[in-house]
Amino acid sequence: MAIQRELWAEMIAEELRAKIDPLKMFAMDLSEYAQGTTIHVPVAGATTILKNNSSWPMDVSERTDTVVDITLNTYHWSPMRVTQADKVQLSYDKMASLYNSLNGGLGERLLVESLISMTHCTSNQYVSTTGVAYVAHAPSATGNRKGLTGKDLRAAAAILDKQKVPIADRYLVVDSIMFWQLVDDLAYNAERVDVINGLPSITTPLYGFTVVSVPQVVYLTSTVAIREYGHAGTTTDVAAALAIQKSCAGFGMSEVATFVKEDDPTYQADIISGWVLHGAKYLRTGKEGIVPIIQDIAS
Repeated sequence: MAIQRELWAEMIAEELRAKIDPLKMFAMDLSEYAQGTTIHVPVAGATTILKNNSSWPMDVSERTDTVVDITLNTYHWSPMRVTQADKVQLSYDKMASLYNSLNGGLGERLLVESLISMTHCTSNQYVSTTGVAYVAHAPSATGNRKGLTGKDLRAAAAILDKQKVPIADRYLVVDSIMFWQLVDDLAYNAERVDVINGLPSITTPLYGFTVVSVPQVVYLTSTVAIREYGHAGTTTDVAAALAIQKSCAGFGMSEVATFVKEDDPTYQADIISGWVLHGAKYLRTGKEGIVPIIQDIAS
């Protein structure tokens, strides 16, 4: 009894998209353009505006547009053996369990790597935390870090205002540890905390932001160099949250390709593997619209 190819492929795609679903809240979904290795996003240039013009004919100018390229990386997962016993018991829950083993946390990785790709540390475009000392939580980090506060969020909002990005659709993306630091600073009670995708959030706008927590955002060195996904880190590393205006960040994911070799005589099982293209980035050439809020080291 061979595994049903269509059912398996549908299950993998559904589970993977569920993992990255939070991205759709705070970034533009450009997946319909994820056909090759790059998504080209046009950015409109400035247009000359004349008030009470009295000079004729007017000078003809040409608007200079630019392009932001989102590189799509290929993520392969290793072939997995599905035995006859597995197929006999192939309920929906069993398939979900097999899928989680198959993708090795791919969905969560895509979410985190998207946030890393959207992050920048441009001078005067990020904020340092100012709160009371909390134990550091970045991998391998020791000592204390200043907590996230409402004051820090207001500072991020001021940068976005100065950048003249829209006030609507502003989000603070934060890990659960920094989320509760912010809640403590604001002296919020439990009734004001909501749940989105199973994680604590604040949907009532806070200084113009919807606050969304995810398992991990981004880690950096003490000199604000961005860590790659899975980096072991050092004792002085810090964590960060991201203040994002939705139209200033984007991501794309291709259809999920799955491969099934049925009734392989060597392994006496079905062999399953697959791949997907995925990428993300800020969408303004000057990186406007995304303000990292980076932990400061507490003495």
